[in-house]
Amino acid sequence: MYILLQIIFLAIALLLLERGSDWLVGGASDLARHFKVSELFIGLTIVAFGTSAPELAVSLAGAFNNSGSVAIGNVVGSNIVNASFILGISIFLGSISIKVQTLKYEIPLVIVAQFIATMLFLKNDSLNFYDGMVLLAVFGIFMSYVLSTSKQDVKTSTQAFHKLSIAIILTIIGLVGVVAGGEIGVYAAVNLARSLKVSETLIAVTIVAFGTSVPELVTSVRAALKSKNEIAVGNIMGSNIFNILAILGLSALPGTIKTDKPITVDLIFMNVIGIIAFFIFFNSKRSAKKWEGLLLMAIYIVYILYSVKIQP
Repeated sequence: MYILLQIIFLAIALLLLERGSDWLVGGASDLARHFKVSELFIGLTIVAFGTSAPELAVSLAGAFNNSGSVAIGNVVGSNIVNASFILGISIFLGSISIKVQTLKYEIPLVIVAQFIATMLFLKNDSLNFYDGMVLLAVFGIFMSYVLSTSKQDVKTSTQAFHKLSIAIILTIIGLVGVVAGGEIGVYAAVNLARSLKVSETLIAVTIVAFGTSVPELVTSVRAALKSKNEIAVGNIMGSNIFNILAILGLSALPGTIKTDKPITVDLIFMNVIGIIAFFIFFNSKRSAKKWEGLLLMAIYIVYILYSVKIQP
């Protein structure tokens, strides 16, 4: 009966994720048209920050409960999931191409932000209040840049869209749906795995780490299938920026946070995947091929296998 109940919870989570992502992408696209801003701007801000809500909740809870491993590991793990598996599956299922601006500025900004966070952590294998302030300051610079480019490359469309009030409601309901679906899904999957005698370590490095990125997954895949490339890519880049600068920065403010085991390899994975993503789009059409999507997903699988192997 217990296992059946968890399966029912999983089914509910999948329904919330499916409907929520559809409403979120549709509502966000309509908001871009109403406010005459690019879909990339909406993807980098409203969609990205909304889908990063689980990471924010988990990392702040870890920081306030003196669990730096949770605060830091959650952010690093989520960024790896986003830039490898989620970008990879979006490329494989959709037809992803990006603008010159994204290749020249947004993706390099993500790479630089992750490198800064890595260097701050490696100097003492921890992050303190001042490190947190540096990360938040860099996040402020990023947001200033995003706001300054919000009106660039705005698509004009004669396609009918919802009234502003409906677009806002759809976006909010969509965000609530994907976040709630992700939370319920993680809860049910963890309980199901425990009832089937799966090890706690395997649960930690797979279900929980992957679970907080489920909102990004369903939103980017849905956007890719709808040919909303700017929302799909913007969601991933914006989430990674928000995770590594805002969430990690805020998590370091209450006090010094550190991990209970070395995460140098994890940080290397995070930085290398960002560079690989840049070179995937570094071509005349600024587009990615399906085999490159498979490559990114394969890298994530290698990371998971490595993580499981080295767990004590």
